[in-house]
Amino acid sequence: MPIDPNRIATDIEEIARFSEHADGDGPESSAVLGYSRPTFSTPWRAARDYVIAEAEGAGAEARTDAAGNVHIRHRSVGWERRVWLSGSHIDSVPSGGKYDGVMGVVVPLEIIRAFPEAPLELVVFAEEEGTTFNLGMLGSRLWAGHQDPEVLGRLRNRHGQTAAEAGLPHGLDPDRLRAAYGDAAGGGGGDWTVRLDPDRYVGMIEVHAEQGLSLWDSGKAIAAVDRINGRRQFEITLTGQANHAGSTGMPGRRDALAGAAEIVAACESLGRELDRELRHTVMTVGRLQVAPGAVNVIPGRVEMSVDFRAQEEELLDRGETRLREIVTGVARRRGLSVGIERSERVAPSPLAPEVVSALVDAAAARGRTLPVIPSGALHDAAMIAGAVPTAMVFVASRDGISHNPDEFSRVEDIAAAAELVADVVRSGS
Repeated sequence: MPIDPNRIATDIEEIARFSEHADGDGPESSAVLGYSRPTFSTPWRAARDYVIAEAEGAGAEARTDAAGNVHIRHRSVGWERRVWLSGSHIDSVPSGGKYDGVMGVVVPLEIIRAFPEAPLELVVFAEEEGTTFNLGMLGSRLWAGHQDPEVLGRLRNRHGQTAAEAGLPHGLDPDRLRAAYGDAAGGGGGDWTVRLDPDRYVGMIEVHAEQGLSLWDSGKAIAAVDRINGRRQFEITLTGQANHAGSTGMPGRRDALAGAAEIVAACESLGRELDRELRHTVMTVGRLQVAPGAVNVIPGRVEMSVDFRAQEEELLDRGETRLREIVTGVARRRGLSVGIERSERVAPSPLAPEVVSALVDAAAARGRTLPVIPSGALHDAAMIAGAVPTAMVFVASRDGISHNPDEFSRVEDIAAAAELVADVVRSGS
């Protein structure tokens, strides 16, 4: 049975139905409001259950690991065989699009339906985006052993639930994870449902929307990904003095927001400068919280985030040094007190050349020239790459738009990605 684009399109539309209202308490599918599936929420669970039901209808079986990730294999393949791993996530950013993460789940789902004998395991990772519990790729980090499970008792969602509390009904098992984390041999005593066992897998291929312009603008449908940018994130707090906006003269002000504005502009300049040195280097201020936030009060405190990504660790080191110099310099000139904390550090991930080559060769066998490009965004594949030979396949994104209701990829391009992955998996490469 060949890959069926119509089934893929149906999967994407069905999963899109499982989304929160703007008020967060029910399903909706408005293209204006977008699609919202916080991890461990009712819509997230419904989307996960849809994937499981579709797979079971095709003769597959699902198991959930202690990190809350779902693994699916066809019964004819069994759980003891060494196989390929492919998957992504179904959680979304607030008011996101239909395709981010989802296409990387429905591609291996379609391969299982079309080729039940294929040595493939579908994985649905929990909490990739990081917008539910403020830590991205949580499920893959935990399963791959990159994250101390103690964090599950500290991370909270918007309802005040810890990740441990929210995830318990969905298979998350902090006690088993803690026991595995303390196991010097790793792997939870050889139990793959607690920790990733590299011996179980030939390799991993994650399919994802490109979330950039290079493929769409060049008229290419798909590409192989050979590396993933590293990321460092920072939380910066500037404290000045709140005061009356009308009676406080300009020379005597300690305006925290004016200082933050200077830092925002400097971050953009620094990002552009570093990008000229090495392409795909980016720096973003994504969140500002201003207090007291009144129209007639000089802002006395600002909390802000900085997201910094680059392909090389040396560039990340140098950029972080420059960022800290900028922040402390602005604070000193403006009479502000400052705190800067690095909240995340993920190293750049070179992906497996042999898997990239297998994808390129499989494309050539179909008469297709496959570009090889880097990923500026982080993905679950980055967490798996250190243990299992890993690569990605990007699918063109219209106008490079992502994390937005206007996000769109052509279903025929997604089907081409599915054919490519199926060819590699079935070839035994």
